[in-house]
Amino acid sequence: MCGFAEIIYAVGWFSVTGTSTLTTFRELALALREADAQYRERVHELLFSRIFEARQVFAPARSSRHVDLTVAIAWALENPATTVDPLAAQLGQDHRRLGFPPDIYDTFAQCLIDALDLFDLSPKLIDATSARLRSICTIMKDAAVKADWDGIPPAHTATVAAVERPNRKTAVVHLESAFPIGFQPGQALPVTTAHLPGVWRLLTPANISDETAQVSFHITDAGDASTLLTLARPGDVWTLGNARGKFPEDLDVTYLGDAATSPDLFLCYGTGWAAVRSYLLGKITDGDSQPVAVIAHAESPGGHYDLLLQNNLVELAPEISMQHTVSQDHDPVLYGTHRAFPEHTAIPEMTVIDNPAHVALEALLSNPHVFRRCVLVGPADEVTEGAGILNVGLARAGIVDCVIETHPWGEGQLTQSLKYGQSFPGLSD
Repeated sequence: MCGFAEIIYAVGWFSVTGTSTLTTFRELALALREADAQYRERVHELLFSRIFEARQVFAPARSSRHVDLTVAIAWALENPATTVDPLAAQLGQDHRRLGFPPDIYDTFAQCLIDALDLFDLSPKLIDATSARLRSICTIMKDAAVKADWDGIPPAHTATVAAVERPNRKTAVVHLESAFPIGFQPGQALPVTTAHLPGVWRLLTPANISDETAQVSFHITDAGDASTLLTLARPGDVWTLGNARGKFPEDLDVTYLGDAATSPDLFLCYGTGWAAVRSYLLGKITDGDSQPVAVIAHAESPGGHYDLLLQNNLVELAPEISMQHTVSQDHDPVLYGTHRAFPEHTAIPEMTVIDNPAHVALEALLSNPHVFRRCVLVGPADEVTEGAGILNVGLARAGIVDCVIETHPWGEGQLTQSLKYGQSFPGLSD
């Protein structure tokens, strides 16, 4: 098998029309990203012609099918097998939720290879890429078989028990399953419903996993898929895949010096609060006394939808501190509700600022050891902006030992994860 070490990485000009010959994995990865839609469409064309039933598990709209496929292939070609292969195994286990038998991966690998006819590849690169793609698909196949033998369920079904609308942009959906759904605080679950045929969205439970077999999601009315999920009604049946990811990432504190005992800072944008909420509940349950600071950000005051629990967390666990920021101090009609806040809820002071990263940066510039790390979670555009504010500001001040961890989500969740150096969570179908 031809490995990554046998390919010399280089950046060169490429053309989907085949006017330039590609000779390296790096060149092919760049070309794949440039021809994202064309390559995905070609793969699906080949797959559907060879396995007609495959059409049933993918979204009807072409633009919604395997939105992260091409970037995942490019990423796999740019990284060593030691990094890619364990994550490919996880992916093979996760994709059992689609109902594909394990032996489909042999056909799928050939489709991935045959779709490379979009590009002009050197013979050596054709052989190397084919070997690598077959190897990855074989790893996925073997992992799926093993998970079946180990009795790991491919998916879970849960029924919507209740839906809350704390404001016009947010839905809190409570589900109940026949059996407990295992997940760690802050992990995400792939979710689909009958209203989203072939479309899966990664959602983070806002609670912790326990014997009650209940799970709650905080969903923002943004984008077609999210909007449909916010319209859930009691009795609806959802399908949930197995949990994935790590939140927050494991942190090596040995090199942090004076900051090793400082609090972790969580910057949560909108419903990014759900992941932090789950983490804090797990922290209290486990008796973890590590201090935590939270800055919750919303577009306007009415966007802060979980103040009652936030107040209770602070009262229950003195090691937890909360700040609230808003982009504007008035509530537009978008957020106007009959009762913006629950009765008897203490309304905290809310700092008006465009991005809470400015608050974190000011604190770090005053004392670089005030936080041992900053964890940003929420919509990709806001997390991107916040990470940029921190990175640029700290770099200008010469502060290099601050850990910035991002957990963004968006239309292409895998793309965002890879862009910010997070672990490879799997393909979003």
